[in-house]
Amino acid sequence: MSKEEKKNAAATQEKAEKVMTKYDLKMQKRAEEKRKEKRAKDISTVVSIVILLALAAFVLSFPIRTYISLHKTYITIGNENVTKAEYDFVYNTVVNNYLSNYSSYISWLGLDTSKDFAEQQYYADPSKSWKDYFDESTVDSLRTNKALKADAQAKGFTKDLTEEYKNIVEQNKRLAKEAGVSYKKFLQECYGPYATESRIKPLLEENLLVNAYYKKLSEDMTPSAEEIQAKYDAESKDYDYVDYRIKQFDAVLPTAPTDLADPASEAETPDGNEEETAYVPSEAEVEKAMADAKELAEAAKSTIASEGEEVTGISYASTNDVIRDWLFEDGRKSGDVTVLEDKNANRVYCVQFTKRYLDETPSADIRILVADNEEQAREMYNDWQNGGASEEYFKELCNGKYEDAAVAEDGLVEAISKNEELTDNMHEWLFAEGRKAGDCEVVTEENGVGYVIYYVGENHPDWYCTIESNLRSTAVNDYVTALKETCQVSDPDKNLNYLVLEAEKKSSAASAEEGSEAESTAEESSAEGSAE
Repeated sequence: MSKEEKKNAAATQEKAEKVMTKYDLKMQKRAEEKRKEKRAKDISTVVSIVILLALAAFVLSFPIRTYISLHKTYITIGNENVTKAEYDFVYNTVVNNYLSNYSSYISWLGLDTSKDFAEQQYYADPSKSWKDYFDESTVDSLRTNKALKADAQAKGFTKDLTEEYKNIVEQNKRLAKEAGVSYKKFLQECYGPYATESRIKPLLEENLLVNAYYKKLSEDMTPSAEEIQAKYDAESKDYDYVDYRIKQFDAVLPTAPTDLADPASEAETPDGNEEETAYVPSEAEVEKAMADAKELAEAAKSTIASEGEEVTGISYASTNDVIRDWLFEDGRKSGDVTVLEDKNANRVYCVQFTKRYLDETPSADIRILVADNEEQAREMYNDWQNGGASEEYFKELCNGKYEDAAVAEDGLVEAISKNEELTDNMHEWLFAEGRKAGDCEVVTEENGVGYVIYYVGENHPDWYCTIESNLRSTAVNDYVTALKETCQVSDPDKNLNYLVLEAEKKSSAASAEEGSEAESTAEESSAEGSAE
């Protein structure tokens, strides 16, 4: 892959991650959180099973090698020794997740799943292979899990995992049947060549324990109402909205030289022919045009209240950067008027401030099933009605018969704001006057997609939920990061090439620094000698 192709591949991946509405991102985030919590349950789809087949194609058959992989330490994470079998379990999971998440962009990223990952250059770092990238991701996952596991044990956290583990086994057997392979073969293809049900059971249970503990940490670290209010008070500009009126006056720039034009150049094109190019006004001409526009803007102050364009519900981040600091300035009063210049765009604004406020409109908590079409949505809705038309039964459908149609565990999506970019029909239904807990209906879109939406009830306003989520995420991430620092990786046998590369880079950087210091010292000595 050429340098330009790699650049395009990176841009494509970035675009895939960014070009989404806020609602799309929220729904995607909910779905991704669900997938993480259920990672052990849904470890592979039929498509990814086929992809992973290549990874497990060289199953070692010699008993001694199997024994070594099951018992010999491959790497050490913190105080725990990790065997090759356990490493393969996590590595295959990491690879499978990546291939599933970026299935549409794999070829653009230069990854050929039919070839050895170690022989393919990683697009974002030419010094690494894709195998190095996946190894690094695997170690990071192991460090997180081992750190959380140790913390959970130290805090005395326990949970009965019997039912959840049973569900994993049932799910894996169903997927094996769908893939047309034996259960034994399925486990090897998904979890590595040495995987058997008995061998991976403690690893799956560890994942379940870690997930449960992480969820508890998140709940325990939910900030109080006082902390949320304090955060708002300190950064209110980031959560408030403003209403204002505005009139725009573009500077009329000359298209031909005027009295203020720069002196004409004596240089001529060959044969005396002048090139046909747009006239570029002089600095003096631009200043004159801007002064004229500003004069019009000043005159508009008297009529801005009645003739200005009304703009409502705009956040600081969404406001034109020329006018936003003035609009959000502390002490700004209703009726204040100003004239502001945008010299980059050669225009002037007349702006009148109306009000700044915090939107206290409650957000909505819903449970939702997504169908391919209205007919499927109606079928889901009828099943819900026939089952008692209760919230509990809606949750059962989300976790059972229609699990694949649910966007999250129990189908729950919390804190949907009226300011989010919802579809028109969904927005109209969710925030209709008189909407109450327990309402359930099929909502369809022009593209044919159907939703079965159960209205759970009102939640805090959007600003409150946003601060709550940000504070909680920061607290949990900081806590887990600190825990991970206690789980350093040790690889004495150099099984992981990316660690060798990192060590070489550090050594090279240290040598360069020493050389620079030595050169600096030599120069100082030379200077001192000259002075003497």
